[in-house]
Amino acid sequence: MDAYRDQPLDIAVIAPSRFPISEPYAGGLEVVVAKEVRALRERGHRVSLFAAAGSDGHVRSVEFTVMAAASGSGDISYPPGGVEADAAEFHLVMDHLAVSGVDVVLNHSLSHVPLERAADLDAVMITTMHCPRVDPMQDALDRHGAAAGRVMAVSRSVLGSWRIPQGADVVLNGVETRIWRPRPLPERPPRAVWCGRIVPEKAPHLAIDAALAAGLTLDLAGRIGDPDYMSTVVAPRLRDAGDAVRFHGALGRDALVPLVAGASVALVTPCWEEPFGLTAVEALACGTPVVALARGGIREILSGQPGVILVEAGRDPVPALAAAIPAALTLDRVATARAAAAAFSHEARIDRLEGHLRDLLVGAAS
Repeated sequence: MDAYRDQPLDIAVIAPSRFPISEPYAGGLEVVVAKEVRALRERGHRVSLFAAAGSDGHVRSVEFTVMAAASGSGDISYPPGGVEADAAEFHLVMDHLAVSGVDVVLNHSLSHVPLERAADLDAVMITTMHCPRVDPMQDALDRHGAAAGRVMAVSRSVLGSWRIPQGADVVLNGVETRIWRPRPLPERPPRAVWCGRIVPEKAPHLAIDAALAAGLTLDLAGRIGDPDYMSTVVAPRLRDAGDAVRFHGALGRDALVPLVAGASVALVTPCWEEPFGLTAVEALACGTPVVALARGGIREILSGQPGVILVEAGRDPVPALAAAIPAALTLDRVATARAAAAAFSHEARIDRLEGHLRDLLVGAAS
């Protein structure tokens, strides 16, 4: 048991199968997996990543890659309603892990298969819930109960949509403050920024409308997750706005960080119960004030956080978003960054995760 307290652990990380764990990341879930794998390896743990083909970049040494890349054209938007269809590949992963001798399995997938197969493992398995309830996963939890392994969630908002028979822990996502950090503001008129997947539930069209209503130009960055929404809702606004809105597409971290850190305000506009809102936390860590719709985990996590103005999501939230922007421009950027670093440190998250893993292993061994 003492070995679990002091020695490096053998850890398997199961990623979602739809998109590679590589830059530019498809979404916040892929970012979280990449950071977790990197941080655990830096602490000396032996980490095997099971991920979609093409996972590379900051995630090194992909020892066992069996999952398919994104289905079809890669244009699938998820969640809500997203279910990973690669059941056969997940069964192959679980077959491998059942005889691999790993200590811990960290499951970040949206598949029901790891939950159904957890009892086949000699290892402790923890599934992190990153989104509201996915029915096949919930069915597996209902059928298998505690045998489905341990559960964590990224917010109480997310946890509240699930029935967890054995209880669950909430561990907030963190931000790497060595990367997401303040930088000098460019000498130019104030600009707003919005970043994320270009999908209806993230609603970048609201950010465009609000920025223009407030008289600000806007930088828009993100992967197109829903081409129909892009072509029918976002693209016409880009054409009408002209030079007032710049669409950058999907950006890697080296380009995205200075874009966010150099903005006067970040707009976060979810039209669904946002599980966490990682882009908001990243902006705050740069000292960039945030104006956000108070939905889901954003309301829970950012209420009272310095540098944040929350706006109620009514039928037409654009006027309220636009009205909040001038106040956000006056907020203290130094205090904003300092408070975000204290509240959302990625190192602190990994400390908590690592301690939790060791406690579970000691408990299982005894």
